[in-house]
Amino acid sequence: MRRISTLAIGISFLLQGCAHSIHQVYVSSMDKGAAYNRGSWVTADSKVFVIFGFEMDTGYVEQAYKELESKCSGRIAQVTTEHLTSFLLLSYDQKVVVKGLCMKT
Repeated sequence: MRRISTLAIGISFLLQGCAHSIHQVYVSSMDKGAAYNRGSWVTADSKVFVIFGFEMDTGYVEQAYKELESKCSGRIAQVTTEHLTSFLLLSYDQKVVVKGLCMKT
């Protein structure tokens, strides 16, 4: 009986266990022409689900950047990019978050 309960606890930890990691944060160079009081910050993100190391969609970074561009009718300055991973059992989510200062023209 004790063996079964220990096994059940071990399996429940495996199925519920997850971890989150920030791999990289890229910050673009400072833009001397950016005026912070005249712009607004825009954010876009995109993610892909990877199972057993097989990534089906490799265009998720471009999707995030295109979404960021679509949210701004002017010029985007001060771009930051974050690469995050959420680990699950035998799989993980890769996520990219792109932020920028939208300068209206």
